[in-house]
This record gives sequence, structure tokens and C-alpha cells, in this order.
Amino acid sequence: MTAPMLISQPPTSPAPPAPMLGRPWEHRHAAVAGLGSLAACAVYWLATRVVAPDVTPGAVEFLGTLTSLWSVWITQRRNVLALPIGVVSVALMGWFFLDIGLGGQVLLHWAYYLPVQVWAWWHWARGGVDGGELTVGRLGWPARGGWLAAMVVGTVVLGRALDAGWDDALYTTWDASIVAASVVAMVLLSTKKVESWWLWIGPVNVSAIGLYALTGATMFAALYVLFLVMAVVGLLRWQRAAAAQAP
Repeated sequence: MTAPMLISQPPTSPAPPAPMLGRPWEHRHAAVAGLGSLAACAVYWLATRVVAPDVTPGAVEFLGTLTSLWSVWITQRRNVLALPIGVVSVALMGWFFLDIGLGGQVLLHWAYYLPVQVWAWWHWARGGVDGGELTVGRLGWPARGGWLAAMVVGTVVLGRALDAGWDDALYTTWDASIVAASVVAMVLLSTKKVESWWLWIGPVNVSAIGLYALTGATMFAALYVLFLVMAVVGLLRWQRAAAAQAP
């Protein structure tokens, strides 16, 4: 299936390439966000130890949550360091989902997020006009409709595949819908499209909160509540950035 064409509004002048390892402000921003993420995860871990020891996260869940929160936190500001941190995050989260039987989430993280995060890292820094830094844009209505159709088809195909080939997989259609929305959202995020945040808000974050809570992944459910808040903030930030770059 051919992906719908992405349509964006080019900036009035090409942006220069961005350093792959970030600029000084990105280093400072990432350091602050990293410490904040560690503090938030530590508070959650300590609270569960006291109140509900049976849901206290193990090492893989804790580190996966920490790096995921860190990556999403700095993505709002279009910080290029979000992507290498995201590579670590998806490797850890895929490992955790393998342990709890969410097959669709394993495939999503290891077979898709991992390579796409690596590609997006380069694309953010060099994928703009004349090899410059990529700027924020929007989709046209035909592309929006095309991506929506791709999500529906992806949900049906993946749900049936999980039913047929993964004996221990749980809630396959629900799981598949989150995977399909996440695939499209990550493509749009990698190409800096504002619409990516709409998908992260509803079809991914709101839906994932319910699924993870139901399957006992309580730390990830709590994480996705934070992701939901961050997605709303990210949407507002990226909308302003796209408006500022429009000719």
C-alpha cells in the first residue's frame, strides 16, 4: 500500500542543518527534563512500594518509563536529542511488553519504532530544504483522509494477524488499533507534522491508558497520563511553530 503524500508549507528560506547531537540549549533542556523524569519515576516507584507493592515496577519497566517520559518531554520543543533517547526507550519498552504478552506492542516497538527513531534522528537534522533542519508543517485534507484509511486497514490486518499467530496475545483488536495509530503518528512526528499530536492525544494515549491499566502495566498507564498532557502541550507548541513558518 502506497503511503499518502505528505503536504507541508515550506519555510520562506531554508534553515541550516542542525547538529545531530544537539545545540547548547538542547543539551540544557534535555538535562533538566532528564532530572525531572527521574524524579517523577522515583516518586511513583516509592509510592507503590508503600501503598501497593504488588504493582511496583521492575528495572526494565522503570527504565523504559523513565526514558520514554524523557524523550516525549523534550519532543515538545523539537529537541533533536529526543530521538536517540527514544531509541533506548523503545528497546526497553519492547522487552517489557514481551514479558506481559502484548504482542502488538512488541512488534510496534522493536520492528517499527526502533528503526524509525534512527531515521527520524537524521531527518529532523538534515531533512529540510537543501539539506537543512526540518521545519514544522501541516497535512492537506487528502493526506489526512489517506492516513485515516491506513489506520483503519492497519488495525484490521494486524488484529487478525495477532489472533492467528500469537497464542498469548491479549485484546488483539484494541492493541492493534493503538499500534496502527502509533505507526501513523510516528511517521507524522518524524516529518514534523502538526497532525501527529492529534493522533498521540486520542487514538494512542487515551486508548493506551485503558489497555495498560487493564493488563497490569500500571506504571505505563500512569506514564501515558503524563503523555496525554504533554501531547496537548506539544500540539499547541507545534501549531504556533507552523503558523510562524507559514508564508
